[in-house]
Amino acid sequence: MGLKKSNKSIIISSESPELYTTKRLLLEANKLKYSNYWLNPYNYLISTNLLSLAKKETPNLYFHRTTGIRYDDFDLLVSQYHKDSGFKVTNPLHSLESFRSKDKQSLFFAKNKLTSIETVSYRGELNDINWEIISSLSPSQKFIIKMVRGNQGIGVNLVNGLQSLKSFLETFNAMKDQKFIIQPFIEQKKEWRVFIIKNEIIGIVERKLGVEDFRGNSQRSTGKIIKKISSEIQNEVHRGVILSGLDYCGIDIIDDGKEFYFLEFNPVPGFEQLEKLSGLNIARELITKL
Repeated sequence: MGLKKSNKSIIISSESPELYTTKRLLLEANKLKYSNYWLNPYNYLISTNLLSLAKKETPNLYFHRTTGIRYDDFDLLVSQYHKDSGFKVTNPLHSLESFRSKDKQSLFFAKNKLTSIETVSYRGELNDINWEIISSLSPSQKFIIKMVRGNQGIGVNLVNGLQSLKSFLETFNAMKDQKFIIQPFIEQKKEWRVFIIKNEIIGIVERKLGVEDFRGNSQRSTGKIIKKISSEIQNEVHRGVILSGLDYCGIDIIDDGKEFYFLEFNPVPGFEQLEKLSGLNIARELITKL
């Protein structure tokens, strides 16, 4: 006898049904006999006349799987619409909004005294005071420029020397496009991606950078599974997740041999590398735990 159809309903909200995470979540939802479908929030209509505020009795889960790199928050509006219709949106909307931009993340790290790389954000002309602060970030005169809503290493630039940095900043000011942060370049000895569900560490990937790239995301690095990280880092990971309000996330951490630094709390983390290296069923873990 086959399994009965569950009364649970799951929506995967992403920009393509062909994304690895989308396909995996839909597959596992099918195996669990949950009602499920995919939608693209950037190809969607919302009508206030159709909104049903009556809370549904059956459990409904809405996976928000868009990163916000379009600088268009309509995807959050679509998620809010489903939340008001009775779906549980994961991650929570206030956390999604806070953690989709790297400039906001830098303030979160600083406010909560989570060890992170010194970061500068600014708008307007590059005056003498601004330049003095920015140029003093890196004694080695190597700088990282990150677009505030970049993803998978796109929009991350390594800039060598003060002249190149100044030219870069002046160019973007002339273009009226200053949606980036500036950080000193740190030569890391190790980099980790820690995958968290409900403040439980599900898996840790230690990444090895390619010889021709300084970016450590899963698309540009190799990795191996490790069982644990230091208790100091682990404690800070758990503290940070509690403060973040995130149901699940991928946390990127680097170590320069002297100190560790939080790079990012990713509220829409991919898990292809983790699943393939570990053999863990992360998609099912997400569905059943959330």
